Amino acid sequence: MRAKVRKLPLVLGLLALVATPLATRLLVHGDMPDTWGVFPPPKSPGVPGFSWFVFGLGVALALLILGFLCAPQRFGFAAPAATRPARVRPVPFPPWCAPGALLAVASWALMWGKPQEAAALVPFSFVPQWWGFILALDGVVYRRTGGVSLVSRRPAAVLAIAVTSCVCWYFFEYLNYFTRSNWYYPNDAIFSRRGYLAWFGLAFTTVLPSIFVVYQLLTTIAPLRARFERGPQIALSRAAVRRLSWIGLSSLAALVLWPAPLFPLLWLSPLLVLAAAVSLAGGWTPFSAIRGGNWAPVVLMGLACALNYLVGEMWNFYSTPRNPNFWKYDVPYVNVLHVFEMPLLGYFGYLPFGMLCWVWWIHNAHLCGVDPAIDVVAGSGPTLARPPAPGSERGRSA
Repeated sequence: MRAKVRKLPLVLGLLALVATPLATRLLVHGDMPDTWGVFPPPKSPGVPGFSWFVFGLGVALALLILGFLCAPQRFGFAAPAATRPARVRPVPFPPWCAPGALLAVASWALMWGKPQEAAALVPFSFVPQWWGFILALDGVVYRRTGGVSLVSRRPAAVLAIAVTSCVCWYFFEYLNYFTRSNWYYPNDAIFSRRGYLAWFGLAFTTVLPSIFVVYQLLTTIAPLRARFERGPQIALSRAAVRRLSWIGLSSLAALVLWPAPLFPLLWLSPLLVLAAAVSLAGGWTPFSAIRGGNWAPVVLMGLACALNYLVGEMWNFYSTPRNPNFWKYDVPYVNVLHVFEMPLLGYFGYLPFGMLCWVWWIHNAHLCGVDPAIDVVAGSGPTLARPPAPGSERGRSA
C-alpha cells in the first residue's frame, strides 16, 4: 500500500520558491531587473569577468567529483556485490523507435544544414529533433528491459512529464531574470514575442523527458548501477529536513542579492526547497534511497543529465542562425575553456540540475495525483509496472 502524500507541504514549498526571489528583489531594490519581461532574455551587461580564484575552486571541486565517480570505494563505498544480473528476455525494438530515430536525424540535418528547399522548416526543427531522440532512446530502453519503458507502460505519464518540463524550465527563465541572464538567446528576431513564448513552451517540453530516458538507459547497465549501490547510509530527521528547506530559501534570497558570486545556487537552492517539501509531505525522493546506502539514483541521474546535454550542446553549437532556440552563456568568473558553447566547468552544474528536474517531476506528480515512477529497473525507487505473470494479479508500482 503506497503511503499517502500530503499536498500542503508541496503547495507551500512551491509558493515559497516562486515568491522568495520576487519579494527579495522588491524589498531590497524596490524595482525589477532591467531585462524583466523581455523574452527571450537578452545578454545582461556588467557580468564579472574571469577570476583565477573562483576558477581554481571550481577545478578543485570538479576533480573531487571525478575522483568520486572513478573510485567510489575511496569515499566509503563497498565493492559491488558479486551477483549475476537477471537475464532479460530479448524483445524487438518497439514501433516508435525507428520513426523517432528518423525524425531526429532528419531534424538534425535541418538544424545543421542550409537546405534551400526546406528553409522554412529550419526554425521549427528543434522540437521534432529532441522528441525524435526521446522516442528512439525509449525504444532502446524497451529492448534492453524486455519491454518496459515509459512510452510502452505509461504514455499518459510522458505527456504529464512534458507539461511539467515546460513549467519547470519557465521557472528557471523566471529565476534567470534575477541572476543577470547566465544564459541568453541571441537569435531573437525570428518570431514575434508571442511566437517565442509559444514556441519555447513547446521546446521546453523536451527537457525532463530527454534526461529521464538517458537515466533509464544508464540504469540498464548493471555494472555501472552496482558501483554506487553500497555506499554510506545517511538518514535525516524531519527537523533536519526543515532546516534544509530554510537554508534553500535563504540561499535563494542571497542569490538575488549577490547573483554573480552565488550563481551556482540557481540549481542548488530550488533543489533543497523542493526535495524538502516532498520529503515533509511523505513522498519518496532519490535521496530516500541513500538511507539504505543506495546512491545509484542520485549519481546516475546526474550523469544522465550531463551526457544528455553534452549531446544537446553539440547540437546547439553547430545549428544554423535560423535556430530560435540557440543559446549562449555569460557565466561569471569561469566563462573559459568552452566545450561547444558551455564553459568546461559548467558541465558539472548539470549533475545537480538532473536531480532538480527529477525532484520537480516528483513534486508536480504528487501535487496532481499522478504516479511519479520512472524507473525501469527494480531497486532504485518506485518502478514502472511490469507485465503480470499468467494467472497472477496485475503488477503494481513498487
